[in-house]
Amino acid sequence: MKIKKVNTTDQDFNRMVQILDNTLSSFNSGIQSTEKNEYHVFNSISDLTDIFVAYNLGQAIGCVATKTYSEDVLEMKRLFVDPIARGAGIATKLINKLESQAYSNGYKKIIVETGKNNNEAIRLYTKMKYQLIDNYPPYDGLSNSICMSKYL
Repeated sequence: MKIKKVNTTDQDFNRMVQILDNTLSSFNSGIQSTEKNEYHVFNSISDLTDIFVAYNLGQAIGCVATKTYSEDVLEMKRLFVDPIARGAGIATKLINKLESQAYSNGYKKIIVETGKNNNEAIRLYTKMKYQLIDNYPPYDGLSNSICMSKYL
């Protein structure tokens, strides 16, 4: 497996994001449409900073990105591993790469939001030493969100 740093125009990253959005849409089918629309605006890729795509045998199989939250805090965004590639530690490797880059760039903390019903993501973040925190803006008023953080 290889991890490559890309930008927001990268075709593989955009394809992964499209699959992620489709997956989240079906995964969150029980959420009211008004709340779904609120989440959509938080997932723009235009303001992402560092973006990484994981490849296996030349095929994009996962991605993760960051968004600057404050001077010393990054928000992890768009973490996704193709279902056919799950269980091989790819998400862990992507997060490790993201954390290493963030630390090198002088950031002190990473925050992340996920859905309350996304048990796989919650388990992964917990395994990677992220801790539950109060929901941060813009998720502070959304009942379906939980937020976590990790000091680097």
